[in-house]
Amino acid sequence: MKPLVTATDIKNLVGTGKKVLYFEPGTLVTPSAKDACGEAGIKIEFGTAPAEREVECCEEVTESPVCCEVPAVGDVSPEMISRIVMEVIANLPRYSLPRQMVKQVDPTGVSLVKGNTVECDTFDTGNPKDKVGIKEIFTRKESPDMATGFMTLDKTDFDWHLMYDEVDYVIEGTLDIIVNGKTYRGQAGDALFIPRDTKITFSTPDKAKFFFVTYPANWAELSGYGK
Repeated sequence: MKPLVTATDIKNLVGTGKKVLYFEPGTLVTPSAKDACGEAGIKIEFGTAPAEREVECCEEVTESPVCCEVPAVGDVSPEMISRIVMEVIANLPRYSLPRQMVKQVDPTGVSLVKGNTVECDTFDTGNPKDKVGIKEIFTRKESPDMATGFMTLDKTDFDWHLMYDEVDYVIEGTLDIIVNGKTYRGQAGDALFIPRDTKITFSTPDKAKFFFVTYPANWAELSGYGK
């Protein structure tokens, strides 16, 4: 079986002052072991340590110390398997998959989306510094006439020319709609209507999350978004 190196093995070697660890090709290094190396500033190499430094390297202090090859790790025991499984489970949150939107669709066309399962994608305002998210929740087939979804803003303002009618319902935070120099401030529970062919600025002094409905549904095409 292939040798296995875990975070515990790495932590046991940290006190030796080694900066480079050499493992035989094919050695399995767990994700948590790699993290432990990164935290300790240790580099992992596969192969044999340079022959001329094989014995004395760990006793010398140089600008670029190279450490000796670590002892070979034996066959994987049941205890080792249990340990690595526990380490992987402990690190699962950092590798978790994106949450999936929960939607229930009736044959009649009636649909229900659980709002707390919706995660927004990045909305490109043209400025990479802007923090804006968007997520449409119904497909064009499900809702051919209206587009619906959620948008989020984080200390951001950006200009937009609406070529469609839009209704925005503020869920949380503060949403400012600026038109002709005048600001209309919406907060949780407020709704705003923006008629087509209106130039506005979406803005928030902190954060905002709102639900939008547009008519017609092809707002992106009408605005040239994504081209």
